[in-house]
Amino acid sequence: MPGAPPFRDAKRSAEARLSGALDGACSVEVSHALSDAQRGTILAIDDVMFREELRYTRAELEERSHRPGFTCFLLSLEGKPIAYDYGYDDDEPGAFYSDSAATLIERRGVGSTLSALEAVYCYGRGYRRVKLSTEERDEVGRALRRYWERFGFTVISTDEDDNIVMVMELTTEAVVGLHGKYIA
Repeated sequence: MPGAPPFRDAKRSAEARLSGALDGACSVEVSHALSDAQRGTILAIDDVMFREELRYTRAELEERSHRPGFTCFLLSLEGKPIAYDYGYDDDEPGAFYSDSAATLIERRGVGSTLSALEAVYCYGRGYRRVKLSTEERDEVGRALRRYWERFGFTVISTDEDDNIVMVMELTTEAVVGLHGKYIA
């Protein structure tokens, strides 16, 4: 089996795929620190896409952006930001915690492509797993656990508030599969 593609190649392929799917020029910006404008963009997307108790405040987002390994993927369509995905080093060595992701354009492959791109990035950086926390269904009934299972995530715990912690092992086979399905 061939190895996973280099991130820069996967990023170009993701931009091309999304440009075709969205009928406009798409670009992915990768940042390890957030500018005030980027924080404002993420918070504005959150205001549209998340119910209030799931939104981070500016201070919470600022704190997260200073965690070790912080990486944000910000997708723009024709220069206008429409989606993001960010995370940082998990407490578990070798794990990346995918903290938050949202897109203003749904059902067009944006979220799937960004999630797969994050996996390629993490694999290339030497992470062995990606973790996230989700819920069974969101307020509009979307099956979130099932959505993440499509990427290879499995449930490792559920707490009393019905938060589900999931993990995906970053094997070469898994990353190549995600790249082939959601990026190439």
